[in-house]
Amino acid sequence: MEAVTAAFVYASRFTEKLELPDFIRDAIGKLRLVPAAYRPNRAPARPRNRRPEANSNWREKVLVDFVRRIREVEDADYDRVFEIFNKVASATVGLLSTQAIEVLRTRDEQFRLRITTLLFDKAISQSFYAQVMADMAVQLTKEFPAIADDLDAHVKMFPTVYDMNTTILYPTTDDAEYSEKVIAWAKQKDKRRGFARFLTHLYVRELVPAESLHSAIGSVLVDLETTAQGEKTQQSEENVTQFADFLYETAKLLPPTAVELRGLLSTKIGSLLKVTRTSVPCITMRSRFKLEDTLKCVQ
Repeated sequence: MEAVTAAFVYASRFTEKLELPDFIRDAIGKLRLVPAAYRPNRAPARPRNRRPEANSNWREKVLVDFVRRIREVEDADYDRVFEIFNKVASATVGLLSTQAIEVLRTRDEQFRLRITTLLFDKAISQSFYAQVMADMAVQLTKEFPAIADDLDAHVKMFPTVYDMNTTILYPTTDDAEYSEKVIAWAKQKDKRRGFARFLTHLYVRELVPAESLHSAIGSVLVDLETTAQGEKTQQSEENVTQFADFLYETAKLLPPTAVELRGLLSTKIGSLLKVTRTSVPCITMRSRFKLEDTLKCVQ
């Protein structure tokens, strides 16, 4: 058999061709007769320096458990940082943050997230600590930049992790669990107030993106407007009161440079206060005064 060479292939072009079966001719006849559109080759897209998926969601998987067992950890290093956070004050942030950093250097990212959870919980549960714990977070983040991501994860998961989707009402005096419910009501109010303060302090210190605060304020404004116009009940009035508290705590800490956020608050609250009171039956006098104070803060 003759070898198949380039010369043989070219020579075969002029030999007698075999007759093709009809079904093959029909198939060829259905093929397109015009050339395909020219599409230049594109260089493959450069891979971006994204964090692995595991790094973006691992916090969500453990945060709920960390918050639930925040004071049930048997760990000498954890206890040491716990003591440091209990001693912290404006004058001692520098010294105590150095001590906390020394402990964190010896542990892994899971321990770091647990400590960030402890810091976040103290800041929102005892709202008068919000500013000093934000200052502590600044110092820790200088050594461990990933703490900023930890804090942002806490901010985004706050309603879920801390069960903030239902507002607790102040109980009546004849309630069999009056004392326990009063404590729960007060704790929730202080925690929401602390969250508003701490989130704003983190934003001012550039530890969380502006979108996080903008999203929180925008959500509260929408809920405020919707609830205020709804049916007047004890629940709706309490919801509006706590929305107003959140906005006030945020507004009084916003710097003059936060033009967009201040403008958003000014526009939305200003419009709400201009409508007739019968149109917003759930805004009590206390809530109205708080909203007026909020408006003064941003104008």
